[in-house]
Amino acid sequence: MAHKLLIVDDNEHVLKLLRISLEKAGYEIYDAGNGDEGLERAIEVLPDLIISDVMMPLTDGIEFCWMVRENSPIPMVPFIFLTSLEDQEMEIRGFRAGADEYLVKPVDRKVLLEKVETLLERASKVKTMDGGQAAETPKGFEGNMADLSLAEVIQLLNLNQRSGTLFVETDEAGEIIFHSGQMLFGKYGALTGEEAIYKAVPQKNGRFRFEPGEKETERNIQGPTMNVLLEACRLADERNQPS
Repeated sequence: MAHKLLIVDDNEHVLKLLRISLEKAGYEIYDAGNGDEGLERAIEVLPDLIISDVMMPLTDGIEFCWMVRENSPIPMVPFIFLTSLEDQEMEIRGFRAGADEYLVKPVDRKVLLEKVETLLERASKVKTMDGGQAAETPKGFEGNMADLSLAEVIQLLNLNQRSGTLFVETDEAGEIIFHSGQMLFGKYGALTGEEAIYKAVPQKNGRFRFEPGEKETERNIQGPTMNVLLEACRLADERNQPS
């Protein structure tokens, strides 16, 4: 069965071009002209992935993404933002809203198809580990960080509002305690709090294990989970920049 993709854009020309490209690749395509229509379509067809413009009349892409994450049956659906603006602040807003990818228009067809395929594969792995979005009883899961990065695992727990402990085994051991999707406590090697998250998130090799359940702890992470995660990714990017 073909994957269902929802495209949301107020530009009919863009919708047509994306539809042609993605249907040729074998996907089942649905579309909408703004965020309000997009949310209705998302609830109706339950797409496997959403592609949305950022700047739209009425409800824009940022608000639309928030609504999907907070008020739909598919809070973990992969989400790609398209925009004609090379605006770093807009990109940060998009990721804070829960976007998985952010591409500047005009988007190369090959790049778009690669991103779509990668996100659909990742979503399949997440559902397998987490027992699916509709699981009645919260389950634990474990995996390899080469398959699913620590940043993606943290985002998964945040969006699903999970409570429990995430154990990390790389060059050093660590643990992150969550309550309703928010990180409360972090430890990685000798580091604690946000510094532990900043050090652990960039690690590419190792394993993770999530054990659900409430756990009392002294809070040492004060910032919202997505803000801390974005800062960890920013710092990792800075370290990887050539000097």
